[in-house]
Amino acid sequence: MSPHPPHRPSSTRPPLDFQRLRQVPIEHVLAARGIRLARRGIRDIGPCPVHGGDNPGAFVVHRQRNTWHCFTRCGGGDVIDLLAAIDGISIGAAARHLDGAAMDLPPVPPSWRNERVFVPFTRRLPLDPRCSWLHNRGIDPETARRFEAGAWHGRGFLQGCIGVRLHDPAGRPLGYAGRRRDPRDAARHGKWKLPAGLPKTSLLYNWHRLGRARRRTLVLVEGPWDVLALARLRVPAVALLGTRLSTQQGTLLAHAEQVVVMLDGDPAGRAAAAQVAARLQRTRVVQVPDGTDPGDLVKRELRGLLAPFFSL
Repeated sequence: MSPHPPHRPSSTRPPLDFQRLRQVPIEHVLAARGIRLARRGIRDIGPCPVHGGDNPGAFVVHRQRNTWHCFTRCGGGDVIDLLAAIDGISIGAAARHLDGAAMDLPPVPPSWRNERVFVPFTRRLPLDPRCSWLHNRGIDPETARRFEAGAWHGRGFLQGCIGVRLHDPAGRPLGYAGRRRDPRDAARHGKWKLPAGLPKTSLLYNWHRLGRARRRTLVLVEGPWDVLALARLRVPAVALLGTRLSTQQGTLLAHAEQVVVMLDGDPAGRAAAAQVAARLQRTRVVQVPDGTDPGDLVKRELRGLLAPFFSL
């Protein structure tokens, strides 16, 4: 018998090269998490993505040093510290994410340097859920409060609008969308106002509220009011915030058992529904009457259209 034990490959992981990992640009990590900051010379500035504050100058990234600091609450550090703080994981876990394939770090699109940088607005606004505009569309105050929607009676971005709060897929608040109340303004400028630079292609309105329902049958609509209208029937729905299905949105919807496509009854909605059905598997298209949105329909009409898919 050999005096030496047989060689066995080591099952331990090789040690992490922390010095190398600290060279991963912080802006790449922020991009991978859908976080954009305003560029100010050699620094990037914005609300803190760790504690979710709304102070636009609280969080600073020094790009040359590749360090960050939150002046409000969270302290600062290097790129490993930041990933650990944002994801709520240990330093070792954050380093392994950076070192392995668990985190796919995309290149920062060059166009970001020329676009207006989106800064999330995280403060909650006092919207009026009892306004007549919502009442006339069958949306009761309880539903409006649950979806953080209502009339805005002040000035600023939401002046003259019904506001509804937006979140990213993880549930982090991004700001508000505004539905213009004046039909003339809506005809001239469009029904919706969205925050400048909103990363719309990575969002599905109401996704974060659905929980396990995401894996069952979902209804895909264009706008938030359609989602609220379907909520009256306890039908799980998400909205594109438009008519285009992005790659990111398609990836989210791929988890659903079935997607019922129910876009607006106009030429744009009809064409978009066909395109969505062609791109997604396990879809069914439901057409609403010409010239209407799902949110225009009464409960009886919605029940009739969705009865093949839900027990209503």
